[in-house]
Amino acid sequence: MKTKKEIIDYINATKSESLNSSNASYSKINKSKDVWWFNVRTDKFNSDVHLLLNTVRKVIWIKLPKGSMSNLYNTFKVREDKDAVDLEISADRNFNYLQDVKSGGTGFDFSGFVKEIIEF
Repeated sequence: MKTKKEIIDYINATKSESLNSSNASYSKINKSKDVWWFNVRTDKFNSDVHLLLNTVRKVIWIKLPKGSMSNLYNTFKVREDKDAVDLEISADRNFNYLQDVKSGGTGFDFSGFVKEIIEF
């Protein structure tokens, strides 16, 4: 399993991107629930948002282009106390794979935003 830094360095070196720890969020599959969990500050959506979903052998790179979400509050569950989008993306291939399954979430489907699946 690769670290966030290793994944960002690989993408920047091979894909002509400019990812960094500010514009890319990283998650491994949660040990107690089959999801990738993220809290992404709402102000990060003023630019492209990159989600790096890590597994043992691959990384699913999701890119949410700037402006692709017309209203964050209608699209995602937003934690007002943190001013952050609260996501649980299903890692279960048999149940809502790559969809937001957060309690109170909207079921948003990220599969159309997969930029690349990177195998290591």
